[in-house]
Amino acid sequence: AIVAVVVGCRILAALWSNISDCDETYNYWEPMHFLLFGSGFQTWEYSPEYGLRSYAYLELHAFVVKCLALFGISKLGMFYGLRITLALVCGLAELKLYFVLKKNHRKLFLGSSVPLLFVLFSALSCGMFIASAAFLPSSFSLICNTFALAFWLDGNNFLAVLFTAISGLVGWPFAAALGVPIALSMVFGSNFYNFVRYCIIALVVVLGPLMAVDSAYYGRLVVAPLNIVLYNVLSSETSSELYGTEPWPYYFLNGAINFNVAFPLALMTPMLLVAKSIITQKAKHLLSAVAVTSGMWVWLAIFVPQPHKEERFLFPIYTLVCLSAAISVDLLAQALSFLAPKSLKQVGSAFKAFVVLLFVVLCSSRIAALYSNYHAPLSVYERVGDAVRGHNGAVVCVGKEWYRFPSSFFLPENARLEFVQSEFRGQLPKHYDHLNGTRGVPSHMNALNKEEPTRYVALSTCDFLVDVELHQSTELEPMYGQLGEW
Repeated sequence: AIVAVVVGCRILAALWSNISDCDETYNYWEPMHFLLFGSGFQTWEYSPEYGLRSYAYLELHAFVVKCLALFGISKLGMFYGLRITLALVCGLAELKLYFVLKKNHRKLFLGSSVPLLFVLFSALSCGMFIASAAFLPSSFSLICNTFALAFWLDGNNFLAVLFTAISGLVGWPFAAALGVPIALSMVFGSNFYNFVRYCIIALVVVLGPLMAVDSAYYGRLVVAPLNIVLYNVLSSETSSELYGTEPWPYYFLNGAINFNVAFPLALMTPMLLVAKSIITQKAKHLLSAVAVTSGMWVWLAIFVPQPHKEERFLFPIYTLVCLSAAISVDLLAQALSFLAPKSLKQVGSAFKAFVVLLFVVLCSSRIAALYSNYHAPLSVYERVGDAVRGHNGAVVCVGKEWYRFPSSFFLPENARLEFVQSEFRGQLPKHYDHLNGTRGVPSHMNALNKEEPTRYVALSTCDFLVDVELHQSTELEPMYGQLGEW
C-alpha cells in the first residue's frame, strides 16, 4: 500500500505539477532540446566564457529521452516521460529511506511510527509534489542526498559518500554540505581512512567523466561545479543578487506554505530531542536523532543569510524536513500518551492521525490551487503546438509572458519561439548558434543581466502570439487581442 501511494503521488506530480521557475525551462529543458533536436535557447551560464552549467547533467537526462524516442512518442510525450521518470526515481529514493528507517529505527533510537509518518509526509506534501518532477539540479540533489541518507543509516558508508559526490558534482555543488553529518560520523568513528579512500574513488568515478563530457562540449577544460562555486562565492564581476533578494524569513514562510504544519514541527525537533534526553537521561537518543536530521540545519545556516533566495534552493532538504517532522510528531505523541490518564491512552495515536489528516487536507488544497491557478501555460502551449503543427516554419512570439514558456518540447520541430519587446529590462536567452554549437562564445551575451536588444524580433514577423491580457497596458505591452491583426 505504501509503495502504491508513493508511486501514485509521484506520477500525479509529473502530470499535474507546473514549471514554477523559468530557470528550469531556459537552463535545462532548452539546452537539452538543442542537444537532441539542434534548436533551443542558450543562457549566459552556458557560454564557454563562464561554463557554469554541466552538459554531462543534461546528457544524463537526454539518455532517458533518447530511450523514450525509441518508442516513437512525440516531443510532448518525451517531456512528460522524463518528468515521470524523474518523479519515480525520487519516489524510489523516498521508499528506500522509508524501508531503511523501518528496518533500523530501534538502532537509531527512533519511535516505531517514525518511518510511516515520514513516508506519509514525504509522499503527500506539496513541497515534494513540486520538487520531485522538476528538471533542476536541486531536485537531482534531493534524490541523491535522500539515497545517501538512506545508505548511511543502513551502514553502507561507501554508497553514502558516492551519492553525496554525485549530488554535489553532477547536480549542485552546494548540496555536498548535506554530506557533513556523514563525513563527521566517519571521521570521528574510526573510519577516517575509509572516508578518504571513498572520497578519492568517488572523485575519480564521478568527476573524471563529468570533466571529460563538459570539456568536450565547451571546447576547453571545464570543471562546472567549481565554476559555480567561484561565481557564487568569489566572483567580483557579478553576483546572484542581480536576480533578486529576499528577507531572511523567506525560506521559513516558503516552508510553511509547502509543508504547512510539518514545517514548524520539523523546526521543533532539536528542542524536543533535548527535552527527551533530559527527561530520560539517555544522551544516545539525542545524538543519534540529531545526527540524522542535522543536515537540514547545516543547509539553513548556509542559505538563510544569503540575500538571493529561491524556492528551489530548499529542495535538497525536503526529505529531511519530512523526517524531522515525523520525529517531532512521534515525540509529541509519546509525551501525550505518557501524561494522559489511563482512560485516554490512545490520545497519542489520535494526535498522530489528526496531524496527518490536517497535513493532507492543507497540502491537497495547496496542490489544487497551484493546478487551478498556475497550470494554464502548460495547457495553453499544448494547444499552441497543435495549432502551429500545420504551419511550416511558424514563428511563435511572446512578450511579457516570456518566463511562462514551458520549453520547445511543446512546439513542433518546424516552429520556433521568438521574443517581442516588453517592459522587461533584463537579459533574455539567445538561440544556440547552429554553426558554433556549444563551443562558440555567443555574441551579445553578458553576466550582468543587462538587456540585450538583439533578442527582439519585429511583431510583423510573428505568425502566432501568446500573451495574457491584464487590466493595465502600455505601449510595449498592449492588449494584443484588441488589435486588428490578432
